[in-house]
Amino acid sequence: MSWTHVTTGIVFMTVGLSSIAESNQRVGRRPSNAEIEVVAAVGCVEQRVSNEASWWLIRATEPSVTRAGVFNEVQIEDARESQSGENEFQLIGVADFLTAEGLLRYGERAAFTTPEQINATGELREGRTVLVKGLLIESDESSRINLLAVVGLSDTCS
Repeated sequence: MSWTHVTTGIVFMTVGLSSIAESNQRVGRRPSNAEIEVVAAVGCVEQRVSNEASWWLIRATEPSVTRAGVFNEVQIEDARESQSGENEFQLIGVADFLTAEGLLRYGERAAFTTPEQINATGELREGRTVLVKGLLIESDESSRINLLAVVGLSDTCS
């Protein structure tokens, strides 16, 4: 194989990768090597009903980058002292954080989950102030948090 063929192959590969990156930017996708951050935020839980129920964190604090895993006591106490913010996030991956009844009404869960099998924390309830941890997914339409943990801070929103 000659250097001309190798160089030509490298040029085509570089142009192809550049086109993929530009295409991802146009449709709002992150490059495949980008990291998705685990964040924590405090806010008020709201359920919105249109074609299908969706859960939102409203009046939320600015999300802060955090480590994966459960919250510790210091993080929870600091969150209790947080002031409400101006942010809004759609919450996804909510089923495990609903009540048992809510989990069975969510999507198709009742088709493959029996009441005896339910593993739901019940921490995510409308009108409640919560501390959430999850993967931050940002797009032009909305920002979403794919939940990893939810801790109830208060049964009301202030």
